[in-house]
Amino acid sequence: MKKKDLILIIGFSALMLFILFSLPYLFTRPNILGIDFSETGNIGDTIGGIMGPFIAIIAAILTFFAFYIQYQANEQQKKDLKIERFENKFYELLRLHKINVDEMKITDNIVGRNCFIYMFRELRFCYKMCVFAQHNTVPENEEEFKNINLMSFSYKLFFFGVSINSEKHFFEFMNSEEQKLFRYVKSLLNSSIRESYLEHRKTDKINPYVYKFSSSDHTENSIEFSYYPYEGHINKLGHYYRHLFQTAKFIKENEFLKTSEKYGYIKTLRAQLTDFEQLLLYYNSLAWFKNEWYELFTKYRLIKNIPIPLADFDINPLELYKKEIKEYSEKGKAMFEFHE
Repeated sequence: MKKKDLILIIGFSALMLFILFSLPYLFTRPNILGIDFSETGNIGDTIGGIMGPFIAIIAAILTFFAFYIQYQANEQQKKDLKIERFENKFYELLRLHKINVDEMKITDNIVGRNCFIYMFRELRFCYKMCVFAQHNTVPENEEEFKNINLMSFSYKLFFFGVSINSEKHFFEFMNSEEQKLFRYVKSLLNSSIRESYLEHRKTDKINPYVYKFSSSDHTENSIEFSYYPYEGHINKLGHYYRHLFQTAKFIKENEFLKTSEKYGYIKTLRAQLTDFEQLLLYYNSLAWFKNEWYELFTKYRLIKNIPIPLADFDINPLELYKKEIKEYSEKGKAMFEFHE
């Protein structure tokens, strides 16, 4: 029960008791009507006859309040039980999330959360290679390739890989332009990265293979590979993202939780995600599931801690969520930690 309701009940009860104990005195005093109750018979009979209905009404009111208090206590107990059940499942989902992360492995030396650092770099390089392929092809292909969503396209290559078995997941579902671009990008990845990595490993099994390249703005870049790249990460990321989405959805769709309470639980979920997990999650949504993650990213700020400067390919979060960032700013809040 709220404190305000309790004060009202106590105040009302005190007032009724004061009136009840004051009436005998008032009824035995001379009054403006000229009636002297002390001469009409026994005072007790007079007061009893007059006060009986009032006492019954007060008793009924107090009984109502007693039942109302009990009703509120029962409702609070029901809510507490729902929250207890919710939290038991929520913390179990968090435990499973941690297990999913701990079980990730690329090599013996790249395990757990560190996998996301290497996977992000691999995705970023794949996107840059797709951009290079789109702009450095024969003129008749360049116009066709302009209509391809490079973020979605490059994420397929990163997620499924470019080996023969990996292609079965997506190649037949590509249109002719995408298939043509895929063959070109695959040849670039094989000749410049994958084959060179295998050659490097023949003479050096300790140090990573370093590939140097020039980006579209002609700046020199390099990327290190400590594992055979572009074999795909579906076995690691597939169930990871399904479980993460179901956990967030479980919070968002609980009807008995207030929005502020939902935000608190999602904040706890967000605390489990490293910066690179949030980066890769952002690009996962950008490639395939923008609408599904939208409310979780904007209303509940699931990727609030994303390192904005590292999200430097395709569309930046500051540009994508420009409208939402402005709305938060008008409320005196920040959508991303980058603005705090």
